[in-house]
Amino acid sequence: YVLDKFKDQKGYTGINQNYAWGQDSYKFFDITMKKLAADTKASDNPQFPKIFAGQYGTEISTLSLDPAKLVHTSFWGGDIEAFVLQALVRGFFKDKQVISSVGGSAVDSLGKKFPDGVVMGTRGEYGLLVRNKDEPLNKWFVTEYKKRYNAYPLGPSYQYANSVLAYKIAMDAAAEKAGGFPTQEQTMAALKGLSWQSFGGKISLSLADGHQAVHPVGYGITKWDKDKNEPSATDVKFYAPECIYAPAGQKSADWLAAGMPGAKC
Repeated sequence: YVLDKFKDQKGYTGINQNYAWGQDSYKFFDITMKKLAADTKASDNPQFPKIFAGQYGTEISTLSLDPAKLVHTSFWGGDIEAFVLQALVRGFFKDKQVISSVGGSAVDSLGKKFPDGVVMGTRGEYGLLVRNKDEPLNKWFVTEYKKRYNAYPLGPSYQYANSVLAYKIAMDAAAEKAGGFPTQEQTMAALKGLSWQSFGGKISLSLADGHQAVHPVGYGITKWDKDKNEPSATDVKFYAPECIYAPAGQKSADWLAAGMPGAKC
């Protein structure tokens, strides 16, 4: 998505959590940028704040002084909210192009305070990027969720609901085959290799011998919708599993470092 939208940018850095999730997130981003955008310079000083830091003034100052315009972050939950609020008062988002891989919850929780122009990912066909998707299951899910909770479903809402749906489909299939209430083993067998239409889109258990799910992943650019008085996303684009997942038997880091051979994008 970065190459599609910001190919003229010549430098990148990041602010990510100083534990495995944040370290790996930036590592994979860095590996891919070095391979697919070799003329784009990686910063010598990406930021990894201490866990539970909460205050990011020092890191924001460092990033502001860095010539790199692209800023990758895997912050989520309270981390992304705190970072956004602290960076806003410094005009950070006017000077930098922030790329958030999983900060979608903050778009809704901060409302009008969340800046326009942030690249936002949802790690699947979830949340902000699909809330207006015109498909029966998705429309039903969004409508019923809003009735019950007076809020839009976020990424985790979709993930948990999709898991329940997969379990129901497998239970029904196993029960039909068994001619009665299925055993745990029969249900597990029905789950293996399952593909199903979830609330956001299609999910397939196609890797790891039918035990690892794959699905499209998308990004968009945040924009406050003045007419609806709610957050929205523009320039939404989803990438198929065949484009973004390492083939069976290959480690993601190795596949990315090799230039994503065999990717169908």
